[in-house]
Amino acid sequence: MKDETVKSYKDKSVWMRGLYMLIFIVLLGVAKFVGFVVILVQFLTVLFTAETNEKLVRFGKSLSLYQYEIMLFLTYNSEVHPYPMGEWPEATEVAETVETAETTDQK
Repeated sequence: MKDETVKSYKDKSVWMRGLYMLIFIVLLGVAKFVGFVVILVQFLTVLFTAETNEKLVRFGKSLSLYQYEIMLFLTYNSEVHPYPMGEWPEATEVAETVETAETTDQK
């Protein structure tokens, strides 16, 4: 009886995925650091101007989506390679801003 199943450790595609996973783990760490910087800058902006920076809000959302795409790839929920091998995710909707939340709370 001949065993015709290919062992997964001999499969080149498994090793390539492992290499991509290592690359995306590093990129996830970089994205988290950038996210902390965005959080800090946005907090300081709100603290001193009482307004949010809309560009930072949009970038923060797209950065969150990017981290989500990486996690989907790393957990085998997606075969799509995130940026830089794929497209950068665009934030289609901007989250509710601090000013909007404050005016709602005051009513």
